[in-house]
Amino acid sequence: MAKNNLNGDSDVSSNCEDDEMVLYKKLSLNVITFRTVRSKDDLEGPPKKGKSFKPEMAHQIFGETEMIFGYKKLAINLFYLHNSAKCYIDVQASGKIPENDACKADDILKTLNPWLPENYRTDKNDFLGDLAVEDHSIMFGDVIHTFPGESDQTYKVTLCDPKNPDFRKFHQRFETLIVWFIDGANFIDLEDPRWTIFYVYEEAPNAHYTPIGFCTVYKFFLYPNGTRPRISQFFVLPTYQKRGIGTKLYSAVYNYLKELPDSGDITVEEPTEIFQKIRDFCDSFSIYKNLEQSGVNISTQNHKQINEFLKKHKICKRQAQRVFDILECLTAHKNGYKEYVKFTEGIRSRIANEIEKETKGSKRLCNLERVGVITEPIDKKAILDAEYNKYVDSLEWPVNRLRAQLAKQ
Repeated sequence: MAKNNLNGDSDVSSNCEDDEMVLYKKLSLNVITFRTVRSKDDLEGPPKKGKSFKPEMAHQIFGETEMIFGYKKLAINLFYLHNSAKCYIDVQASGKIPENDACKADDILKTLNPWLPENYRTDKNDFLGDLAVEDHSIMFGDVIHTFPGESDQTYKVTLCDPKNPDFRKFHQRFETLIVWFIDGANFIDLEDPRWTIFYVYEEAPNAHYTPIGFCTVYKFFLYPNGTRPRISQFFVLPTYQKRGIGTKLYSAVYNYLKELPDSGDITVEEPTEIFQKIRDFCDSFSIYKNLEQSGVNISTQNHKQINEFLKKHKICKRQAQRVFDILECLTAHKNGYKEYVKFTEGIRSRIANEIEKETKGSKRLCNLERVGVITEPIDKKAILDAEYNKYVDSLEWPVNRLRAQLAKQ
């Protein structure tokens, strides 16, 4: 599906600017709530903890301002059945602006329509009918990894078949959630056979399954007869985040792709900051353990040996450098302050050399906003300081988590 900015009648609302109009302007992120429904009780009363969450972004749907115009005390509830992801939308407002040629309320359903699951419900009784026939035991795909939860739940990562018509219908419903959480998200073309899709399910003791996240991978052609997998979308429901589930999902996906005989290095399409943290930790931990098991002394900082391991594990060149830096940083912390200073000086020198090699009109200098530096004329020291500080800071989180994980063993 193409990425369109659908603003309803927001352009018209710009003609209605005065103090009274403030009552009719609502930030969509504040008035929209998602709810997961397992039983009729989940439809009633205020949102329940662990079964409801708010969106993080809405600019693809409501435009850059993310505002909805024309309603007082607006509440939009999006209910999703926990297994099938069938949807019901309930829009409530205490009042609507009197309409004329200059002022019109946004058509909420029309604006949301392209971004909601097909055949979504607007009548509660119809949705209750869907709930009555909900099959709580469905789990799509073949299980490739299982791991325990914090209490009596079990989690299963599955490899799904995009050619399965029932899975297609389900995925097309579930994936509608990502536009609220992934910037620039698009719905994938399931007709393209190069897509691979993984899901993670929560299994309750009563054998009820709840899909709680997924990962899509696109397999590019790699000459002469291989593939280069690229992780495209990576999503875990907000109510299941910060439990280590994303880490387990990434590890399961990575290990599966790594073992494919025709697979080249594994890449990622525009990783978010959170995903990059997960990736850094998982890749670094995996390489650390393999180096340790193979008797390679990480503290010797033997670039050639470690790079061979990284190549063997199908980590792409850019990520390989990060993994090596994380392992070096870990070792430097262990060896004391002087070693850490030596390590950071090496990073700074490398970045300085990279900047020096590039011309004034290079991509790096044209993207100063990425590091928060805008200089005229170009100040190479400011660029170096910004890039250095940003990079070193980005290593600290995976290093600290890696150190904490190793301390448990």
